Amino acid sequence: MSSYPLISIIIPCYNAELSLSKCLNSVIHQTYCNLEIVIIDDGSTDGSAEIYKEFQESDKRIIVIKQSNSGVSRARNMGLKTASGEYICFVDSDDWVEPNYCSTLFDLLAEENSDIAVIEASYEDEEGNVVFNKPISNERVFDGKRALSLLLEDSVIQSHPWGKLYKSKFLKDISFPEDLKSFEDYSTLFKVFDKAIKVVKSNDKLYHYIQRENSLSHNLSPETAYYFYLAIMEVFKFWQATTQIKDQKKITKNIIRKLLMVLKRILRQTPKNEMQQEKENIRKSFKTFLKYPITDIGPEYYFYIRLYYYQPNLYTKLIAKK
Repeated sequence: MSSYPLISIIIPCYNAELSLSKCLNSVIHQTYCNLEIVIIDDGSTDGSAEIYKEFQESDKRIIVIKQSNSGVSRARNMGLKTASGEYICFVDSDDWVEPNYCSTLFDLLAEENSDIAVIEASYEDEEGNVVFNKPISNERVFDGKRALSLLLEDSVIQSHPWGKLYKSKFLKDISFPEDLKSFEDYSTLFKVFDKAIKVVKSNDKLYHYIQRENSLSHNLSPETAYYFYLAIMEVFKFWQATTQIKDQKKITKNIIRKLLMVLKRILRQTPKNEMQQEKENIRKSFKTFLKYPITDIGPEYYFYIRLYYYQPNLYTKLIAKK
């Protein structure tokens, strides 16, 4: 297996002492052995360092980079700068992977001469119970534009960096936005997929995504929701400038659905005098969507964005009652 090309696995780590051992055990026991395991310690203050140091002593493939607490985006960016593999793969320190995670991804990519390979995940709670079954498709090979379209729909292919293998050249000049404290992957992956000519996918669930009660995405505060809004709008601006993507109605509806979800979260959790500028920014951005035909958006979504744009106080009262 040593003749196989080097895969760099990037693992951002922040205060992960409860999950890190399981994560690293699953990574070092991959059937694909030619790995470079890059751990980015994002200023952990718990026992994470003791755990990864113990693994590093027995596995020379592990590289540890320490930085002051700066967020997962900077950690991933540092990992990309450090990685020397021909291929890049991500694993989060909260999660774990099956032994054939890397080998399946590589075999998929090599067999189809693809730029990106994708596998499925099992979405679980901390006890290992499945909490979510995402839609899957029997499509296996996609041209780049079809894969990008599915990514923007955020259903069959989702916008998280893990569960995928990338040719490292596709991540050159790509960085995760360090000014976003969450949903940084949502506003990054489309830039990578936009470079791809061919993408291959398997429905094998080889990644175990652990949804924890204290995660940022699970506990969506108004401030975190607004970061999601910024990420959504970055995706939307990119999509507006792209003319070769099909299924535009699905993408439009997906973007508006997310915007309305963000708006609802902010309005319900803040009094009128809080986050006024953020609420106004969202309201103004709705004007763009009113230019689309109602058939593209759907009558219900069109009604809501029109109501909030023209009568935000009435919209707020209606949302508060639901």
